[in-house]
Amino acid sequence: MNVGSSFQIPIGKAFRLNLPVSVSAMYDKIKTWRASPSPSQGGDVKIHDSDALSNQTSPPSEGLGEALSGWSLTPTLNPGFEIHSKNRRFYLSAGIGAALKGLYYNRRNSESHPSSLEDGRVVTEEGKANKLNYTKPVLNPSMGINYTFSANSKLSFSTGYTTSIGDMMTLLTEPMQVDYRSVRTSSGIIGESNTWHTSGDWKWQLPMQYFTLSLAASHSEGKQNTLTSQSVSGIDVSSTALLRDSRSRSTSFSVAATKNIPTLFAKLGADGNYSFGSGEQAISSSLGGGQEGATIIDTRTNSYALHGNATITPVPWLELRYDINYGWSRSRYSEESNTTTSLTHSGAVHIFPIAALDLSLDYDHVRRQLTADQYKRMSLFNASAQYKWKQCVLRLELDNLLNQRHYAYTIFNGINTYTYDYTLCGVIRR
Repeated sequence: MNVGSSFQIPIGKAFRLNLPVSVSAMYDKIKTWRASPSPSQGGDVKIHDSDALSNQTSPPSEGLGEALSGWSLTPTLNPGFEIHSKNRRFYLSAGIGAALKGLYYNRRNSESHPSSLEDGRVVTEEGKANKLNYTKPVLNPSMGINYTFSANSKLSFSTGYTTSIGDMMTLLTEPMQVDYRSVRTSSGIIGESNTWHTSGDWKWQLPMQYFTLSLAASHSEGKQNTLTSQSVSGIDVSSTALLRDSRSRSTSFSVAATKNIPTLFAKLGADGNYSFGSGEQAISSSLGGGQEGATIIDTRTNSYALHGNATITPVPWLELRYDINYGWSRSRYSEESNTTTSLTHSGAVHIFPIAALDLSLDYDHVRRQLTADQYKRMSLFNASAQYKWKQCVLRLELDNLLNQRHYAYTIFNGINTYTYDYTLCGVIRR
């Protein structure tokens, strides 16, 4: 539920005070349980009504579960101002962004294990009330500037600071199976992240020449009070949140241009972007004596992407489309460096024998890198026919005519490399 209102007080012809007020509220309820023994061992899943939550690092005994329900409430008051020049080419706006972020949850526990929330941490002590309440006042200032050089050129700049806190999922300390091969264990700590973001954009357009050019740049830096630790065993992934401050930063640049050629009934477009950043990630490590710890690793990433597209209508009853994408990314940590590339093409032909009938053929070709010397190539070919009659639309589709069976790609997540292979719906041939 979101409710808001805004008040504006003009002072003179060029200055205005703003006072937006809003309230955001969300109700959540979740219950988890553990299998004892595990389903893979042929046992039945047992659901327990009594739950326990503690700040222990090792998993609780088998058969325990967790249940939480309650509200997340955020009232916001953002006093600010706007000012503009007499010719209205220059605009400046700023705001304070005051908010009170709160989590108010109830927890079902056995009498011997009540729990509460103090300073963002779940604690388990005798005699404590069975309520998890957490409030934090924050200030998120922001500022924006717009300047119009001429009718063809405009510059925009914005900067701001944001604070976000976690939800009830961060209070669950038992391992949870979040998907088929992944297990997540939260820290019992209310996660908090603070981000400072700055971006700028310049746009230049020539309407009579049907040309547009835009340049953009952005930079962000973030800090979190928890750090994700991953452990990969075969195809199983286990994630744990560690109580440790971590920082990250990223910078990106982009350029885009479009051009219309009316004499050819054509529209051409091209864009590209480059980004780099750094962060931290943890991996599980053995400390000896049967104890497990975590090793903190600094990671650095670089990537760029190029994209182009064209649409041409040589005759009224024929439309041709083409699109191409190329991407490159690199992940580095310690003495390791990994790169991956991808190249995709797509094209389409639309034929309009009559105004109500659209016959189309489209083709996609994908080339993605899986390992240093291995690539996955895939081609898709589809056909369709669509007929519009008054309010009725009839459509016939023939998909995957080349009977492609698999689609695969590789991504880097800090220090880990993940390769995915998906099975597609093929054509049945006899």
